[in-house]
Amino acid sequence: MYDAYEALPILEKLPLQIESIAAYDEHLLVGTHQGHLLMYSVLQGASNVHLLRSNKYFAKKPIQQLAVVPEHQILISLSDYLVTVHDLTVFNFPVITSLTKSKGATYFTLDVKRQTSLTGEISVAVRLCVVVKKKLQLFYWKNREFRELGPDLALSDTPRGIGWCRETLCLGFKGEYCLLKLEGEQRELFPTGKQPEPLVCALQGDKFALGRDEQTIMIDIDGNPCTKYTLTWSERPLLLVEDSPYILGVLTSCIEIRAAEPRLLVQRLELPRARFMTPVISSNGQIYVASPSHVWCLHLVPVHLQLPRLLEDKHFQLAIQLANLSSEPQDIRTQQVQHIQSLYAFSLFQKHNFDESLQLFFKLATDPSYVIGLFPDLLPVEFRKKVEYPETVPILQGRDLDLAVLALIKYLTEVRNDLMSQNVKTGTNIMDVGSSLKLRRQLLEIVDTTLLKCYLLTNDALVASLLRLRDNHCHLAESERALKRHHKHAELIILYQTRGLHRKALELLKKHANSPEDFGSPLAHHDRTVQYLQHLGSEQVDLIFDFASWVIQSHPEDGLKIFIEDLPEVEELPRAKVYDFLYKNHRSLALSYLEHVVYEWQDSNALFHNALAVLYKDRILRLETQLQVDSSDPTLRCEYQDSKAKLRSFLEISRHCSPEAILVQFPYDCLFEERAILLGKVGRHEQALSIYTNILKDLPAAVDYCNVCYRSESSSNKEVYFYLLKLLLRPDDAVKIPGLAYPNEEPQQRQPDVERALETLDRYPSRIDPIKTLQILPASIPLLKLKRFLQRSLESFASQRRELQLLRGLLYAEHLQVHEQRIEYQNQKVVITESNICHVCKKRFGNQSAFVRCSSGEIVHFSCQEKLI
Repeated sequence: MYDAYEALPILEKLPLQIESIAAYDEHLLVGTHQGHLLMYSVLQGASNVHLLRSNKYFAKKPIQQLAVVPEHQILISLSDYLVTVHDLTVFNFPVITSLTKSKGATYFTLDVKRQTSLTGEISVAVRLCVVVKKKLQLFYWKNREFRELGPDLALSDTPRGIGWCRETLCLGFKGEYCLLKLEGEQRELFPTGKQPEPLVCALQGDKFALGRDEQTIMIDIDGNPCTKYTLTWSERPLLLVEDSPYILGVLTSCIEIRAAEPRLLVQRLELPRARFMTPVISSNGQIYVASPSHVWCLHLVPVHLQLPRLLEDKHFQLAIQLANLSSEPQDIRTQQVQHIQSLYAFSLFQKHNFDESLQLFFKLATDPSYVIGLFPDLLPVEFRKKVEYPETVPILQGRDLDLAVLALIKYLTEVRNDLMSQNVKTGTNIMDVGSSLKLRRQLLEIVDTTLLKCYLLTNDALVASLLRLRDNHCHLAESERALKRHHKHAELIILYQTRGLHRKALELLKKHANSPEDFGSPLAHHDRTVQYLQHLGSEQVDLIFDFASWVIQSHPEDGLKIFIEDLPEVEELPRAKVYDFLYKNHRSLALSYLEHVVYEWQDSNALFHNALAVLYKDRILRLETQLQVDSSDPTLRCEYQDSKAKLRSFLEISRHCSPEAILVQFPYDCLFEERAILLGKVGRHEQALSIYTNILKDLPAAVDYCNVCYRSESSSNKEVYFYLLKLLLRPDDAVKIPGLAYPNEEPQQRQPDVERALETLDRYPSRIDPIKTLQILPASIPLLKLKRFLQRSLESFASQRRELQLLRGLLYAEHLQVHEQRIEYQNQKVVITESNICHVCKKRFGNQSAFVRCSSGEIVHFSCQEKLI
């Protein structure tokens, strides 16, 4: 215990019997059994007391109860079972009004609400509840009188104690308590205990204190307990008064002062026969206590004298409440409270209340390094040496360490969110570890690195999530040591990746992919390396080439995925560089890469198309050489045929290759059909058809070639059938390609193929120029077949002419229709005068109004057109 209050005698051996007391400001009102009312002035800490006023005829009977509302200058009294209101400003306390309805009253209570408006004006609302037998009468103060608040509330018994908070009345009956809402709802609480007399006291914060034998139970306005424990007195108190943070109880033998949070007996005052007690309105720390003949004034001992003892005994919660009541300037009081809260947070940590402790540290904006230093091996040594604590830091082990680390994770997450949102708190720190630590980035480094270590201790699955954050600030060297110590190689790779240390990450991946010790781990094999390389992007293309080789050598197909996966980073790689790398180092994959570039990515670069054709050519030649060695291998033959089909298909569909550039690299002793396709692309149809007819001896293929060329949009390809006819009729005039391996035939062996020439004339008469044809036809052609050719040719030209004439007539008719419609529209006119009215808004058209003529013929404003639609 310690001295919280000092008891000073005010009145001693008063010749009148004291029955009730009330106090406000520097005034004390005493009501006596004889009906006298005394008013004293108490100045200078109760050392200067003198009688201001007295009224011997205030009441004919004992003054049972007194209450004061200084803002309205009224005194409310209960005497002779009647409630009366008196004027405080007049010497003899004249009666303002008597509540005649309250005749038979045994008790009353007030509900005074003081509110401050935005302009600083204080308004005071007063409500009065009077107990009259088994009824409660409710009044409110207005225009210097009490008016009825509502109908009387009927009860089952007469209350012996009553408290009023907001819209709830707490009633104490003989033997039990209950709550009564003003709208009529009633809730029974609990019995009064062995003693039937109730004890009700309204507390700050809309709470009630209810007596139950030696215990006091605190509840809210809904009847729920407010504290974990009850307040226990030495004996049953007769009266309770709150003077925050203390509660004072009048016992038969003494006055006890206790604290509710924490539960603590603070002081006992031996004041003989004390029976009455009242706080001074609007003045904390001053309470009057009275016996039938004596009055004492209890003064709160100055806060600065109480705090050292409270801190010594570690009653931090009580010290904080008292510090808030200090009369010191606001800034000093704030620093004092923060200092006590910091000591309290450290004390909570010592008691292993980790969550509550760290939440208080966060609220105080304590330097995170101070908090992290409470844990072993988390704060770097250079910072840990600079941190000082009020007492020895507890050594945490086992389950206590796990719980503490979980609380630290929650704390660090909140600190991190606060720092990332730029809301760095500016509260006074407990310690100063140097200005460098107060920089935001360094704080984030400490917080993130500690979070990493905490995750390694509790839930290592969260480590990767932290490292993947783009804004993580984990200290590289410290995090690297921690991850290696816990063998978290996968997370270490993430750390390297987020810091741009790709070479270190890839070296680590290569090391663990080929290590037999890591078999079955996530880093085993080459998959992680492939994924890593696929996401590096074009800026790291040289690094990709360095580490792609070992994957390609061991797993070519998976290695190729590094360059052809459907990912934005892969598609953006410089394709020329990739092809060059593959062609020089892994030529077997260059063809597959170019196929993906051309067919999947639809790249139109002529270099890739030319290179793909050359690679197809090289592959065909290589397979052809292998077939010469082993012609019986069906796999080789199938692969050879497939490669030739791919090359022919590519040459036919590709619009971006350069035929001349490809022809230069083609051999002269093979790939004749492919050469013919390329010659056709550059318009050298005679040479292409010469290959089909003279080298391949494949007339159907030549005809198909002519069909394809003729259907193209180019006008230069319309002569292909004439070239074919010429080759058939005059084989000696065929245009040969220098260097190409033609068959060695004697001139007499190259006879005109008149039969096939006539067959061609018969099948395609409309596609061959008859004039040029007549010039090359030999005289031995039967006249009947020649007549048939010319007739069908002329019919074809006549048909084309008729189609053109019909088309011309249709176009001319359409032209006339459009011309007639234009004349019709131009002949229409609209005359707008001031008398015209819009059919939508009913307003006249002005001189500068924009208008529209609708399909119905109505004229409306242009702005009203949408409304009409």
